[in-house]
Amino acid sequence: MKNTKDIINLIKDNKSIALLAPTFPIDFKYPDIIGMLRHLGFDKVTELTFGARMVNWAYAQYIKEHPDQELFIASPCPTVVAFIQAQYPDFVKYLIPIVSPMASMAKIYKQNNKDYKIVFISPCFAKENIEAPKYKEFIDAVITFKELQEIFDAEGIDEKDFNRKYYFDSLIREYTKIYPISGGLATTSHIGGLFKKDEILITDGIESIKKALEQIKSGEKEYRFLDILNCPGGCIGGPAINNKDLPIERKKEIIRDYAEESSKQNMGKHQGKVEQADGIDFSANF
Repeated sequence: MKNTKDIINLIKDNKSIALLAPTFPIDFKYPDIIGMLRHLGFDKVTELTFGARMVNWAYAQYIKEHPDQELFIASPCPTVVAFIQAQYPDFVKYLIPIVSPMASMAKIYKQNNKDYKIVFISPCFAKENIEAPKYKEFIDAVITFKELQEIFDAEGIDEKDFNRKYYFDSLIREYTKIYPISGGLATTSHIGGLFKKDEILITDGIESIKKALEQIKSGEKEYRFLDILNCPGGCIGGPAINNKDLPIERKKEIIRDYAEESSKQNMGKHQGKVEQADGIDFSANF
């Protein structure tokens, strides 16, 4: 079992950055969570919106560079990737070889903050157990939302004590805040201009994914782009969320409300642009 005390010491004894997964509003109040994490010991608190923006950009580039590829499968979900590798090896070649927003943002921040420890805060066990170990050079530790709440409780950190304005330290792109909702990638990556509407499939849950892959194998369906996630509703259904029993529609509403509320702030100098990630390799191997 993970020793969270070691992670707390890592945060407090080093310069550290929190990478906060975009599902956070389901469990933690914005912007109070920023103050809470800084009080815990993080020097910088960031979200993943710019990392997601760079993933979108890399997806569009890859698709344009491979016009003859018959199928493209989005690959940000490590559980989906592992499932395809184990159960549908013939489809591995269709996984888009681009990192997830987690890895993208970690690479961006490690490049510009080499002496900082980076901790990803996750609603997902697979991010910790399957994906993060592949990026040890960029991600120093992972804690789940459940573990974070336990840490806050142990440290006496209560959101009621942080009721004031806080701002993320990260470069941002507002529209990718809906990324954790099923279809968020397809919606924000503007792939609609690269495929016909009936060539795009958005679905979640292993049974639905399995059905789609079987339909493609049999020739029953001719999808060309699959935006597929393991958890119900997308990452908002992550098993390490504290409020996991909330209805899916309510979770979607929380994320959309947060996106609308936070987008009212002027991005200004915090608006992330492609050139600010110059020289970073966003490719992945499956």
